[in-house]
Amino acid sequence: MLITRKSPFHAELSWLQDEMNRVFGLETRANQSGQQTLEPNVSIWEQDSGFILEMELPGFAQEDVAIEILPTGVLSVEGERSAPESRDGSLVSGYQRYGKIKKEYKLPTTVDSDTVDAKLINGLLTITLGKKVKAKARKIDLA
Repeated sequence: MLITRKSPFHAELSWLQDEMNRVFGLETRANQSGQQTLEPNVSIWEQDSGFILEMELPGFAQEDVAIEILPTGVLSVEGERSAPESRDGSLVSGYQRYGKIKKEYKLPTTVDSDTVDAKLINGLLTITLGKKVKAKARKIDLA
């Protein structure tokens, strides 16, 4: 049986680290396989013409991210940033995030899935979702 002692100081440091990660948007959680799942910062705006979703993905390249609109009307964003191969020497300090992301958003019925555009520039993923054009009444003349 392994006996470990819990230090109150260690618990306080762990809590402080968790709070700092939350404040600076560095939250992670382990998935069922124990792999880290990243929780990126996300902002969503509604405009007259559509919606804009911005997701912070620092260090991700375009080929690391997959975006889909599922038949169920869900916007799915998945990606993975792998840790670089180890270098010679010992890591003294490391603040870069590696792991997977998976976010899903149920889209409003007003979104036109044919007018979706996405770009990833300087670690900021921007997805623009246009709204469907509202049907207008029109007069039909009798012949």
